[in-house]
Amino acid sequence: MNSRVGTAQFVDISAATQFQAPGALITDDFQKEITDILRRNSVLDARIQYVPATGDISTYYEQNTINGGAFVDPRNPSATATSNARTPHGVKIKALTNQVNFGHYDITLGQQQNNFPELKGKDLNDMLNGIGLAHGKALWRGNDTALAVPTTQQYVGLASQITNTFTVGVDASIVAAIRAKVAAMVASEKYEIMPTAIYIQPIGHYHMSEEVRLAVESGKMSDPFGKTVIAGLEVPTIMTAAGLLPIIPEPFIPSNVNATTPENTDYGIAIVTEPMIEYHYVGEKGMYLFELGTTGNLQEQYVGIKYGAPVAKGPSYAHAYGTIERPTIAAIG
Repeated sequence: MNSRVGTAQFVDISAATQFQAPGALITDDFQKEITDILRRNSVLDARIQYVPATGDISTYYEQNTINGGAFVDPRNPSATATSNARTPHGVKIKALTNQVNFGHYDITLGQQQNNFPELKGKDLNDMLNGIGLAHGKALWRGNDTALAVPTTQQYVGLASQITNTFTVGVDASIVAAIRAKVAAMVASEKYEIMPTAIYIQPIGHYHMSEEVRLAVESGKMSDPFGKTVIAGLEVPTIMTAAGLLPIIPEPFIPSNVNATTPENTDYGIAIVTEPMIEYHYVGEKGMYLFELGTTGNLQEQYVGIKYGAPVAKGPSYAHAYGTIERPTIAAIG
């Protein structure tokens, strides 16, 4: 619903008719439903942990060592006291807002046409969805660079938080790179790492599927993919050292023009341990909706707001983020 009033003018009714005949004059009407398949959130948001923030800077401790343990003479045992250091970490809470205004004339006209409740409901829902869309994009692509000492008002995107990185060259196998990185993570003697999912930019997903199809058709390999229903989708799975991991297309993962070959693109891919990705929220897990009332300019004003910030715990070992260099395919829209 548009809150602005357009310029009125008189028109010839014959120009607006669909059909004229004796006893019939049919003019344009529209379905109440508005065609809308716009994306409103990321796949990841439905699968991460939402936890209450501990403060304006939400803090937690991380332990990176287990010290001690030594073989001794069983007839003359002795031990040395040890301690295990625990490191504090913090993430600054951020805020996202959106607003919609309804002009008095549009409200009155909509009520007269008996379609205002539906339009108002959709516009309010879309206003909140605008927050969800900005949130979903920023989970991966937020441009802040420091969790506890912000440099911008956005999130620190997970693609930046994760410091365990890898690259897949234009001629390298995507499947092999995934399996190798997961194996390296699971092989850690220090951490008990069991990744739970692989998120991949959809065009990168296409290139991976094509790699598998060509290899299967040439007889070089059998199809390594299974299928599972996850996050409301049926997606392929791949056998790794951590077991079968779902491969989830995520449109908000970054993709950037390759630095040395402009006709290629670096498509993002993330191997994540989802229980160690948290969203620290204040107040509500979702969003607040406030009505500001009728103001002097005869407008109803509504504001939505969301408080929180994502954090990838164990960014150097519990997750991995990589790029896949492949020929560019332009996304639609």
